[in-house]
Amino acid sequence: MFKLPPYTELKANGIYRYRRRVPVALVEALGKERLYRNLGKTKADVLNNYSKAHSEVEALFEQAETNTIKEKEVFAKKDERERVLYLVEKHYGKEASQLLALGQVDDNLELALEGLADDLHGKIPAKTEAILHSGRVPDIDKTITISKILDMYLEVITDGDVANDRKKSNQINRIKIDLEEAIGSLKTNRLSFEMLTRQDALDWRDSLMSRVSPNSVVRYKNSLTASLNWFLRENALDNANVFANLDVRGSGHSKDSKHPFTREELSKLDGAFASTPLDLMYQILRDTGMRVKELCEVCVGDISLQNNSLAIRPNAIREKLKSEVSIRTIPLPEKLIKAIQPLRQGKDDNEPVFPKYSKPFGNNKLSDDMNRLRRTAVNVKKKTIHSLRHTMKDALRNSGCDSQLIDAILGHSSGAVGSKYGTGYNEQSMRTALEKVWL
Repeated sequence: MFKLPPYTELKANGIYRYRRRVPVALVEALGKERLYRNLGKTKADVLNNYSKAHSEVEALFEQAETNTIKEKEVFAKKDERERVLYLVEKHYGKEASQLLALGQVDDNLELALEGLADDLHGKIPAKTEAILHSGRVPDIDKTITISKILDMYLEVITDGDVANDRKKSNQINRIKIDLEEAIGSLKTNRLSFEMLTRQDALDWRDSLMSRVSPNSVVRYKNSLTASLNWFLRENALDNANVFANLDVRGSGHSKDSKHPFTREELSKLDGAFASTPLDLMYQILRDTGMRVKELCEVCVGDISLQNNSLAIRPNAIREKLKSEVSIRTIPLPEKLIKAIQPLRQGKDDNEPVFPKYSKPFGNNKLSDDMNRLRRTAVNVKKKTIHSLRHTMKDALRNSGCDSQLIDAILGHSSGAVGSKYGTGYNEQSMRTALEKVWL
């Protein structure tokens, strides 16, 4: 018995056709509630024509959805010029939009714009409608503000990593908000960046210093300075960067930033995590000093059963690491390799060992989950699950381990010129150092 493919019907006149309801969100974009395609008179015709018809309709839906998203993005902005040009291109084509942008509006285009304004009455902002009626779009605002520079820089540093891109976007937006609060919206969003003074930079720094930690001020300052340096370099400008070399007192890694765990506290943590789903991940962090994010992104192929080691490198989950020196292979105790093995079985090399935390922002989720459990045993200010990394560094240092070897194990840049030559420390050197501090 011949079973009709999805969305296929047989009409009363004996003609088969493809009949598809348009999603409600796309009806306005397509101008129809249903789409039809003729599939022919016979079952053989249906089999021959169905794939093409289905692909055409799916492509229309995809294009309509893309256009709908773009339209929402355009209308979310305050740029009236961009709104009007988008609408004209959508309804009359790119050439009409370009003529309007250039101010070359003849009688025919002027009538068309008035007609479009009437057709869209009540569906677009009143100001947008008025501009269509006028037949002229606002001139491009060529003023380069510090806010615009930050937006342009964000586009440059966005690389497709969802979690990191979200983090970068949030930081840039935070900087713009802080600038508005410190020096005002006028200087941030309307005046040229060239009119900013050193005093503006100092006011911004002091405003931040009153609300956030010195190290946070440094992070924001570095991003702001980098964005302005990028713009000056790209445009071959010799303007001074008023945000450069701002002194931030109290910044830098200090003994008061994050405290390592004591041996007694580690014993309490061992007990708190024992027999919980997080125990294995806790032990790996404790015995390697690796970053939480690095652990979340470990794939099956990164574990070597032969060498009892874990490779931290680009893989199917992460395209890159924090820095080149972060790429390393860390020895693991045999007991941890045995504990990991059941999590690898039945999986391909590119699959995550810890799938629950291998998603975007999974490292934040793991940190939250582990810190909730950590607080039941060690609830001390300035001691978090990240303190395991500081604990490992102190333990290696106190065992007499060479500082560059410590950096190699933890994925830190030592800054020494000699460390940039050769292939670095081998796994056996790392294992010998770690075995001295493993509990």
